[in-house]
Amino acid sequence: MIKKLIVASLCAVALMAGSAAFAAAPDNYTGKMVIAGTGVVMEFARMGDKTRTDNPSIKGLVSISISSAKKSVSMYIPNKLYFEHPISTNEAPSLHNSNVVFDKKKSGQETIDGHPCIKYDTVYYLKDKPEDKYKAVIWEASDLGGLIIRYEIKMSDLKSPMPPGIGGQTVVTEIKDIKIGAATPLMFEVPKDYKKAGTMQELMAGAINQLIPFQNNNAPKSSPNQPPAQKTGKDEGAH
Repeated sequence: MIKKLIVASLCAVALMAGSAAFAAAPDNYTGKMVIAGTGVVMEFARMGDKTRTDNPSIKGLVSISISSAKKSVSMYIPNKLYFEHPISTNEAPSLHNSNVVFDKKKSGQETIDGHPCIKYDTVYYLKDKPEDKYKAVIWEASDLGGLIIRYEIKMSDLKSPMPPGIGGQTVVTEIKDIKIGAATPLMFEVPKDYKKAGTMQELMAGAINQLIPFQNNNAPKSSPNQPPAQKTGKDEGAH
């Protein structure tokens, strides 16, 4: 499950980067980001240059990306904590970066989740970093103004450090249950009564503690009528 979530997180970054190259598509919507073959489903929202992803395994853990400010914000809602950190410039371009340049080649037409789509092979990069090119296959929904609703990328093309066994994988992501215009400003704001964590570890401490009771509650329990374990003959003869 941990491996699935790592892939999902990385692929989410890839999807945001891919959509950046196609700014003409709707920039206000919500949906569910589904990572094919993993069972991972993430609540997703976009408004302007901001995106929000809700962690699928830790309830209340939220990631917000603001490309114009070149920063990401992680929030843990149960503890009312947040932590800010800069967006890495060594990874794929962010979702709404106006300096993204792209080339795309039509490779087919398909219907995805009921939406007629045009399929493209793409190469995209930043104007000031033309040497750093990224590849992707995308499906643009014609009935949604060209919104990318399916995205395929090799993890190695992200040029980010990868856990063993993941770099060579091709990950397919789809956005389902799309609602155009459903995102609101409050989705991307840190509430005023939240406290800023000093480190990401401090923020995650509460989230990790949330998992411990779950693991304990799901551990095998002995029956109340089960007799106590018998000592071995060796132990009984020991003095």
